[in-house]
Amino acid sequence: MAQETTEVTLNLEGMHCASCVARVEKALAAVPGVEQAFVNLATRQAKVRYDAQQTAVKNLQAAVVDAGYEVTGWALEAPPPVSPEVEAQNLKGRFLLALTLSLPVFLGGMFPPLPAWLGLSPEFAAYLLLICTTPVLFYSGAPFFRGALNAARHGAANMDTLVALGTSAAYFYSAWVTIWPRSVGRMVNAHDLYYDTTAMIITFIMLGRWLEARTRGRASQAIRRLFALAPPSARISRDGLQLEVPLDQVMVDDLVVVRPGEKIPVDGVVVEGASSVDESMLTGESVPVAKEPGAEVWGATLNQRGFLVFKANRVGKDMVLSQIIRLVEEAQSGKAPIERLVDRVAGIFVPVVMGLAGLTFLGWLLWGPAPALTPAIVSMVAVLIIACPCAMGLATPTAVMVGSGRGAEMGILLRGGEPLERAYRLTAVVFDKTGTLTQGRPQVTEILTWEGWSEEQILAWAAAVEEKSEHPLAEAVTHAAAHLQLALPPVAEFQAVPGHGVKARMDGQEVLLGNLALLKQENIAIQDLLPHQERLAREGKTTIFLAAGGKPVGLLAAADTLKAGAVEALNAIKGMGLKVVLLSGDNRLAVEAVARSVGIVDVLAEVLPGDKARKIAELQEAGEVVAMVGDGINDAPALAQADVGIALGTGADVAAEAADLTLIRDDLHLIPQAILLSRKMMRIIRQNLFWAFCYNVIAIPAASLGLLNPAIAAAAMALSSVSVVTNSLRLRRFGRKEY
Repeated sequence: MAQETTEVTLNLEGMHCASCVARVEKALAAVPGVEQAFVNLATRQAKVRYDAQQTAVKNLQAAVVDAGYEVTGWALEAPPPVSPEVEAQNLKGRFLLALTLSLPVFLGGMFPPLPAWLGLSPEFAAYLLLICTTPVLFYSGAPFFRGALNAARHGAANMDTLVALGTSAAYFYSAWVTIWPRSVGRMVNAHDLYYDTTAMIITFIMLGRWLEARTRGRASQAIRRLFALAPPSARISRDGLQLEVPLDQVMVDDLVVVRPGEKIPVDGVVVEGASSVDESMLTGESVPVAKEPGAEVWGATLNQRGFLVFKANRVGKDMVLSQIIRLVEEAQSGKAPIERLVDRVAGIFVPVVMGLAGLTFLGWLLWGPAPALTPAIVSMVAVLIIACPCAMGLATPTAVMVGSGRGAEMGILLRGGEPLERAYRLTAVVFDKTGTLTQGRPQVTEILTWEGWSEEQILAWAAAVEEKSEHPLAEAVTHAAAHLQLALPPVAEFQAVPGHGVKARMDGQEVLLGNLALLKQENIAIQDLLPHQERLAREGKTTIFLAAGGKPVGLLAAADTLKAGAVEALNAIKGMGLKVVLLSGDNRLAVEAVARSVGIVDVLAEVLPGDKARKIAELQEAGEVVAMVGDGINDAPALAQADVGIALGTGADVAAEAADLTLIRDDLHLIPQAILLSRKMMRIIRQNLFWAFCYNVIAIPAASLGLLNPAIAAAAMALSSVSVVTNSLRLRRFGRKEY
């Protein structure tokens, strides 16, 4: 029986650090039939690919629950991530309570004379601190204990375990001394109590989680803005009646009516009316685009002034907006290799820290100054608190989430974290020519005249003859004449000459339009025309000669012209230190002419479509990390072979499917922008990881040696997580760089 592969996205609750990620991934991977499981700490989602004949979603949910976490929702089409604002509100309440009660505890612990100044006995002050600390630990700190108990029930440990152990150790030691002061052999005073440690640790970590949830909310805004772009309903015409229906009830071939100022609900083709449409929310292009019958429109774009009726051709998940959302979700849930390494490290990090904390306690107990129990507990608590791997777990996914969202807003769609890491290491960018660097259709670029004829007359006569032809060069000539609004003279006795051109009679003269072979065949002297032919051929242009009354009177040169901004974009790429290669199946003269015009030195011409991927492989074998830029079906194998495939959104769907990175609009400036974005994302990821690891490498030994107060350790740990997310948020300011 054939395997039926299904992909599901689960919304998760209860994850707080990279060790949680590793545990959930391990639990899901152990379910029979699961092929791949990716868990993202930043979005709190798991994406699982599995064989539907071997397992079901309920088995995946059970595996997550057995691992100590919750599944709050799932969908075969990825559901929107659970809003971090809900979590932030809950954390805010717990933090404010902790802050209110922690202030008197902090003052009582840090200023021992304060109770005496207030007329309180040491014993009463100790009980007062106990009463204030208890709600902080057991209400504000309840999420830590729930998480630790869930992990313990499944024989695991996580960040919650570290916090719960550290705060409860300080609390119960202080409570013991408060209730049984004789156990320390003297009167209780502030130096014997560590309520401030417990209270401030909970307060600082709760503050960190609240700020982290708020910043994660800002980080996920891009994808939620995309979900909000489409209108909730559409006005359709069925059986002569206009109906307003929910968006999910619009069907293919429905006639959709859009009034001025309304959003276009789904994709389609205009059949009636004329207007201009603001497509900036999808393409980033600020100039409105004119729409008339036959023009394509996309859902979520804004109709400005006119009245439009269009036939729906893509609805629901097939809409361009839906495809963009899917690609952004894939980018945010996919993992770069560096992130998978971090998850593996974090999976063993917590048990190692618990072992270090135990050794720290024993070391101080055996060799510390008397009374040894107090510094032993304080140092152990500091180690447990300072080592929480939150920052490590957030370092990569937050940067990928913010960066991919910002890229989508600019018109750059990344397909996951792995292409991101490869794009950072690029050494060469290979461009297809036709339709990628050039317009993909010939245009008249030059007109030469003789015998007193004008350029307009040459173009008008040539267009009159070519009007009946379907050759691409004929289209270039007629288009140029139409652009100048030239009046075309009547044509008689039209006759095609296969492989050479056409004959006709105009204004009483025999007219020839075609190549030199046609003129030579009709006994017209061509010796003086050869230098022009050779020069234009070297420039990659095709020549069309016009002869009238037995004499050559002019020529038209046509070429596939460069796209706007091609030179600037290529100069920007070369300015990054990258090698640029032009790869094309066209003849060498035409390819080299284009290469010269844009400053490309490395040219691979006359390459058959099936050999393009082999040429990419040869570059890779030579040590290059290669990006391939293309737009056609024949580019798909090369896009897949390249380390990073970049597809222009205006090209074939199959090219976009084979690519790692898709540009929504036909703007070559987006290519250097995409490379710059990937470089900045990787730079921020490396910064995040450096500071997260550096923080632990320095802080754990300091805590073990008793150089770090537990409350200060808690503040530093919370600050490390917030700083990682805040650093990632800098990507939201990434903008277009002018070249």
